[in-house]
Amino acid sequence: MKLPPVAELRRIHPIVEIPDVMRGPSLERVAHHEAGHIVMMAWAGLTPTKASATDRAGLAEWDLSEIEADEAPTGYDRGVAAAQAAAVLHAGVVAELIHAGLPWRGVLYRPRSQDWKTACLLLAPHFGNGLAGHGFAQRTAHAVLTHRWARVQEIAAELIERGTWRPEHDDQI
Repeated sequence: MKLPPVAELRRIHPIVEIPDVMRGPSLERVAHHEAGHIVMMAWAGLTPTKASATDRAGLAEWDLSEIEADEAPTGYDRGVAAAQAAAVLHAGVVAELIHAGLPWRGVLYRPRSQDWKTACLLLAPHFGNGLAGHGFAQRTAHAVLTHRWARVQEIAAELIERGTWRPEHDDQI
């Protein structure tokens, strides 16, 4: 798996339109979106607790008690950490893109989505209110999800079948 180089953390990528295939009600699209979040959570060391999906909405959750306010280790780059955390938030839209069979060509901009708003809150202290960090986060999500796509599809299949996913029903988390 080839992650984006840290040297490109502040690179500004163009904003791209959300493709029409990624709009409107679709259980498959929403299931892949939420499965993308789950897989990125696991990659980031967070413990997913549950996910749900319908044709119009979904939600993926993790155990917030795992996040502690400890001192950062020496050499810790808070900007990189913020962008990697934002990758968890951007993973949903990136999973939709991969599911649609489309390449990543620039920042997928969804300013009204809660995922976008939360990613902005994480990135702003390190990069300001512009687009810096978002491209790196989305490219990180793309690299991880492409590498672990079979896992995304497994979780999405359960969301499509049951409408919910829980780690206790899954032997891989």
